[in-house]
Amino acid sequence: MGWHNPPIAWSEHERRLRGDPGALRPVSSGSEQLLSPQPPLAVGEDATDYAELHLHTSFSFLDGVSAPGKLVERGKQLGLKGLAITDHNGMYGAVRFAEAAASLDMPTVFGAEISLADNQARTEVPDPSGQHLLVLARGEQGYHRLCSALTEAHLATPEKGTLQCDLETLADMGRDHWMILTGCRKGGVRSELPHTRMPSQKEQARSEEQLERLVDLFGADNVVVELYDHGHPLDSAHNDFLATLAMKHRLAVVATGMVHYATPEEADLAQAMAAVRARSSLDSLHNWLPASPAAYLRSGAQQAKRFKAFPGAVPRSAEIAAQLSFSLKKVTPGLPSSISPEGHTPMSYLRSLISEAVPRRYPQASPAIEKRIAAELDLIEKKDFAGYFLIVHDIVRFARGRGILCQGRGSAANSAVCFLLDITAVDSIYYNLPFERFLSALRDEEPDIDVDFESRRREEVIQYVYERYGRRQAAQVATVIEYRGKSSIRDMARALGFSAGQQDSFSRQIERSGALKDTDSHTIPDNVTTLALRALTLPRHLGIHSGGMVLTDRPVSEVVPIEHARMADRTVLQWDKDDCEWMGLVKFDLLGLGILEAIRDTFDLVEEHLGESFELATLPRDEAGVYDMLCRADSIGVFQVESRAQMALLPRLQPRRFYDLAIQIAMVRPGPIQGGAVHPFVRRKAGLEPVEYPHPALEECLKRTLGVPIFQEQLMQIAMAVGGCSGEDADLLRRAMGSKRGLERIESLRETLYTGMAKSGLDTATSDRIYTMIQAFANFGFAESHSLSFALLVYASAWLKLHYPAVFLTGLLRAQPMGFYSGASLVSDAERHGVEIRRASVQYSLSEASVEAVEGGSATPSGLDDCLRYDQPAPSPVFNPHGEDPTTTHRRDSALAVRWGLASVRGVGAETAKRIVTERLSGGLYADPTDLARRVGLSARHLESLASAGALDDCGISRREGIWAAGHLATEHPQYLPHTTTALVLPLFDDMTPHEVMMADRIFTGASPGDHPVRYVRQRLSDSGVSTVADMLTHEPGRRVWVAGMVTHRQRPSTAMGVTFLNVEDETGLVNVICGVGLWKRYRLVLRDSGALIVRGLLERSPEGVVSVVADAIEKLELQVPTAARNFR
Repeated sequence: MGWHNPPIAWSEHERRLRGDPGALRPVSSGSEQLLSPQPPLAVGEDATDYAELHLHTSFSFLDGVSAPGKLVERGKQLGLKGLAITDHNGMYGAVRFAEAAASLDMPTVFGAEISLADNQARTEVPDPSGQHLLVLARGEQGYHRLCSALTEAHLATPEKGTLQCDLETLADMGRDHWMILTGCRKGGVRSELPHTRMPSQKEQARSEEQLERLVDLFGADNVVVELYDHGHPLDSAHNDFLATLAMKHRLAVVATGMVHYATPEEADLAQAMAAVRARSSLDSLHNWLPASPAAYLRSGAQQAKRFKAFPGAVPRSAEIAAQLSFSLKKVTPGLPSSISPEGHTPMSYLRSLISEAVPRRYPQASPAIEKRIAAELDLIEKKDFAGYFLIVHDIVRFARGRGILCQGRGSAANSAVCFLLDITAVDSIYYNLPFERFLSALRDEEPDIDVDFESRRREEVIQYVYERYGRRQAAQVATVIEYRGKSSIRDMARALGFSAGQQDSFSRQIERSGALKDTDSHTIPDNVTTLALRALTLPRHLGIHSGGMVLTDRPVSEVVPIEHARMADRTVLQWDKDDCEWMGLVKFDLLGLGILEAIRDTFDLVEEHLGESFELATLPRDEAGVYDMLCRADSIGVFQVESRAQMALLPRLQPRRFYDLAIQIAMVRPGPIQGGAVHPFVRRKAGLEPVEYPHPALEECLKRTLGVPIFQEQLMQIAMAVGGCSGEDADLLRRAMGSKRGLERIESLRETLYTGMAKSGLDTATSDRIYTMIQAFANFGFAESHSLSFALLVYASAWLKLHYPAVFLTGLLRAQPMGFYSGASLVSDAERHGVEIRRASVQYSLSEASVEAVEGGSATPSGLDDCLRYDQPAPSPVFNPHGEDPTTTHRRDSALAVRWGLASVRGVGAETAKRIVTERLSGGLYADPTDLARRVGLSARHLESLASAGALDDCGISRREGIWAAGHLATEHPQYLPHTTTALVLPLFDDMTPHEVMMADRIFTGASPGDHPVRYVRQRLSDSGVSTVADMLTHEPGRRVWVAGMVTHRQRPSTAMGVTFLNVEDETGLVNVICGVGLWKRYRLVLRDSGALIVRGLLERSPEGVVSVVADAIEKLELQVPTAARNFR
């Protein structure tokens, strides 16, 4: 496709370039008639009043490239009288647009450009087929109808990202409630006009028919002819023709910029995004790209000059904006009301449920307990939150009725009411947690209660919510997938024409998004990185939130469009959680948590094999042995405190009570780390520094954390106590913490905070320190309420690891992938604790990991019976590192061993594993491999995998024999008669060496019970002076050491200023290796790509026993086994 000169005389072309309105109309071929000249339009009194009514933000996904806030800010600078957001097929950016406009007092109009081609995706082709309809909503009712229409169009097709609708259906829903613009070249009216030559008479007639169709369907008062000029050779001719049609049919004419970016400088990025959308390169797409960077936002004066041939078209845009604009906040719905049985109000029903639960939870409730419960209920009634609590209770009741383990967390979860409703197992009265911390008086919005469910069964809960409340009044919250380092590099390289191999090579060099800015750390071409940096954080597509659901009293599809998610039977809103929160939509987080799955399985297996039954709420409280184990940093597999940073902090923080666990969880987050809270708190807790408060007014909110702010709520309280902030300001801070737009939200309160702190008498240094802390929490900090709920799961998982290490390992293996460590690291840790792990066996394994008696028969509990007492003696306030290690005497499952599951064998799969187990349980043990193959019907691939993993050893055949015989055994099948195949004579094979067995285990199961790859190079390492990890505990600190092992993790936290941390594991344990920026650059390829390393460095060991090696030299260690580190998570 190329451009063609229009068939007009040069004299006319000259007049057209001068903008002469009397220029002749285009000449047609043959006997076709010329278009009638356009009569002059009346000139308005103020030609500079202008509102942009056709605007695509970056939420048109790979089309517009400017964020809604940037466009609003630019519009304000240009003096525009209003802006209309018209993204493709949705309201994806409407909230961010409305939020930015509200802060700048910019009138807002809401609309959409709807694709009318059925099931036509907007990607993969340069110019998707089908027409578009540009709709602007008339006020709130028009907006509701537009959202409903978009929802129906999205849900009418099963494919995500496509629509199915037609003009007639849209007209039925929107007539007299929408204003229709004739739109761009994809609009029905302009689409009939060719864009490579002047239109013929027939094409003009078809264009007029399209306009008449719009008028017939929507009414003449609701159709406006849109003019735009992007410098295309035929834009002026088309505008002349359309203006003539408008006058002929007595329709209004309006000028727009058909905006796709805020400034001309963004045009090249817009073109790159067009190539990405088409999955092509700029070179291949050049014939489809605009001739000039004209789709940017202009002022009224610029537009008046551009459209001087059409007086009135520019100021009419401002008139339309004034007519259609409204505040998006006006469409906010409420909560569902049909949750109380007949004869009850929500509050009376809640009080009834609490009355029934008190005797069960507090059988001898004291007056103080009754007073606390009454106070909570009174506050809930005062704020009219009963309905919210009842909805959460309804969801939790369903889950518990199905046997699904769940645990609530959030701003109100840790209240006595939630404890009585079984929403949480944290007894806030026992732990003396004031209710006001969780149901804040700072805001009137519903409190935040998230509920975690077992990962594998969460889908049952989500589908229940859909069925209970309906798919038009319940939907999941979206996640906006933004460009990050790797994806940005890959897409921009493709747009610039680099091959697929080069794209992969470039993206692999990006370890984190920050590496894009480090010019010395990669060899990516400058033009790729320049575009990629500009694309960072732009929306790429819509994802689905991990569990957030919105429930409303009216169809939520009238507030925000709903569309299909990629997952089956899921529908998702077009807004993310921040958008929903700003709009006042109440979000219920139904999250999947792998540790709950592991705890559920552990509870079930303990009851099945040892006869001891537990729930989260009935575990013995505050057992000293649990805290002693954590103080030793023996926390691999323990929820939230198993990471490198957490294990380094545990011996220093020395948790001795439940609240210490909440502090431990919250401490290793960007907010407290960047805010400088970690070291002061550790020193104060150890008695090495006095407890001080920046201001007497802060003692109440900081007393529990020794004068150091650690939780989100404390920063809010500081802002109100000494920062002069109102409750509304403090709530803005809460929403900013951890938000993608957190820093800019906090910056909006800077002046208020500094003014308030000055009035409170704080000096500049103290004010700066407090403001820095608040800023740090923009990068995420934990709420106290969430920390307390997670602290219960930390305690529960630690208690189970201490008392039932074999059963707990089984639960962790069943829940994989989850947590910080791979199955191999979990197995190695369990073996160091004396747990026996047995390989997979077709005779004894279940599909998943299981436990079995060590000696056969049944097992009986071991350990100390005192460990089962619900009320435990209070732990000593100070940990004795030289005291008894509790992990041996407290173990209650010494009679149990762990058996590897068949489904974990590579190449077998869950379905085949279930068939093997089902047949064995119904027909008895397998006589030999032939019997196994005949009864189950296994393929050669399945048999080879089972043999390689040692799963056929108990059938009388070795690994090598099983691999050799797999093809023959596969001919044995249930539908064949027995003994009809040729007898197999096995050759004599040598047994595999221990090293070969270890390698086969690693390859086919991911772990090698009783063995470790480093053991086979230990002699060579020892001869070279390389120490074991265990030796690090006895070597003197400050000496240069050599250590070697497999890399299990690579981490570079945003708070570490470029320092990279490695976890290196050998047969004796794990050690933390610190790699400075210079070292990483010097050994980058070896550090990044090697599965095992030899490290030289200085040994660091704190007084509490925390060991690290500061590396100064690196070598690759060849182990000849597959390794898979968890990198940069």
